[in-house]
Amino acid sequence: MPKTIEEHDAQLDESEILKGVPALLPPEQFRQRQRSKVMGMLNRLRSIADEDGNVEVDPDNLEATDMILGLFADADEFFETIAADRDAYVKWSTGLKDSEQVFGTLIAKYARAVGE
Repeated sequence: MPKTIEEHDAQLDESEILKGVPALLPPEQFRQRQRSKVMGMLNRLRSIADEDGNVEVDPDNLEATDMILGLFADADEFFETIAADRDAYVKWSTGLKDSEQVFGTLIAKYARAVGE
């Protein structure tokens, strides 16, 4: 089935954002706790995103800032646990540029796969 232009563009954007991500456990091999963790992270992400799905936190809002920092720290920890090669994951994630965008995209991708 052909993809719409939007689906094609979204896939290109996602593949560019996730370029270089080390191999991760495929979502179809997730246990319940892993599916629940992804869905919980998605719920947290949605709670701080605007209606267009953008996450922009006012740095003066300490509660929102703590929430987003905690979310992305949890995401980094979670994705490390499902990495095929944890050493490669740590090397990749150390000093990662645009980490919020990368982790937000990974959360959304995995949430779609496990049943958003």
